[in-house]
Amino acid sequence: MAEAAKKIELKRIVMVKAVVTEAFKDNLVRELERTVANMDMQLSQMENQSKSYMEDLKKKGMLQQVTQFKNQLANEKARIQAQKQDLLNKIQEARGLVLGSEFVQGPLEGPVDVGVGDNLYKKVGAAEILVKDGVITEIKIGRAHV
Repeated sequence: MAEAAKKIELKRIVMVKAVVTEAFKDNLVRELERTVANMDMQLSQMENQSKSYMEDLKKKGMLQQVTQFKNQLANEKARIQAQKQDLLNKIQEARGLVLGSEFVQGPLEGPVDVGVGDNLYKKVGAAEILVKDGVITEIKIGRAHV
């Protein structure tokens, strides 16, 4: 096999950005609100299940375990409440997004073939996909636009 023909596939991080449209904002807010509603339901279920569990422990005279469980429950509720507050803040931010601006949705992994003689930094360097209402409008690889 000739040296120039050797290739290997690597993974590259591709950043996905969305152009903010009314539809994008509506979907983002709706998704965040759905997550908040799920957290509220989770907190409610946790509260109901923990009450019966603590009553059961009390009946068995396991007061030390009740205290430990209350502490664990309080910590878990505080963790979920903090996550919920973070989501509520994100909802406010989403409602304030400027139409036409870019919103970073997050990274994806994508394959890239590299071979002998390629510039590794250009091949696996910054890659970005720009999406508008779910349709790819631009692909940026390194400094080039495709």
